[in-house]
Amino acid sequence: MQELENIINKDNLQILLFLFCHEFVDNNHYYDFIPTYDAPISIQAEEDKRYMLSKNIQKRAILELDFFEKMGLSKLKKFAEGLTKEDLLKYIYKKYPYYENPQSDNDKTVLYTIGYEGISLEKYVNTLLKNGVVLLCDVRKNAYSQKFGFSKNELKNALDMCGIEYIHIPELGIESEKRQDVVSYQNLFDEYEKTTLVANKNKLDYLAGLLAKHNRIAITCFEKEPYACHRSRIAKAIKNMGYDVGHL
Repeated sequence: MQELENIINKDNLQILLFLFCHEFVDNNHYYDFIPTYDAPISIQAEEDKRYMLSKNIQKRAILELDFFEKMGLSKLKKFAEGLTKEDLLKYIYKKYPYYENPQSDNDKTVLYTIGYEGISLEKYVNTLLKNGVVLLCDVRKNAYSQKFGFSKNELKNALDMCGIEYIHIPELGIESEKRQDVVSYQNLFDEYEKTTLVANKNKLDYLAGLLAKHNRIAITCFEKEPYACHRSRIAKAIKNMGYDVGHL
């Protein structure tokens, strides 16, 4: 922001940051981005900006830029000087068309499962978009996370930006106390399958109805690997109803 102070403003900050990360500094994607109706956006960068402004530290250096970062910013400044927001977006959409039209053309009916362990919010959302997911069903009992972006409202707002609907189905979650001091998660999931899923058959039917209506939906929880998460048992139940299942 300091280096580009003559050409940067609130309307093009995210666009210039996108170009910096993708073209003007080698192998250094400080931020990931999602396509939105307006422009590619890094939600993490927006949060970092909000934090800086809240602490009133935007006027002083946070860290020293290295030589290559300064060179990259200098090249970006020369490239962007005199260009409007529309000019910059036209360039981005021509070179990175995904950010203008991210939706998959595949309309095959599939229930996907996805965990957010180990990835950024932006990579998570892009995975959904690239697989044509139009509805995300959160099957956590409590839709709260210490990881930035994955609590209920944060996640819903991020998905809204790129046209993915969000629904929370807490009845298909596992009570947090049941996860305490668990010796075998497979035994826990076996019990879950025999009790919670049986008692909430109406929610499984509801999920199947959403899949039939929207064609490509996903269920989500924390764990990266589906076998380590109860969502694998939900997917198994939906597969037994005759639907295709995939793990992202």
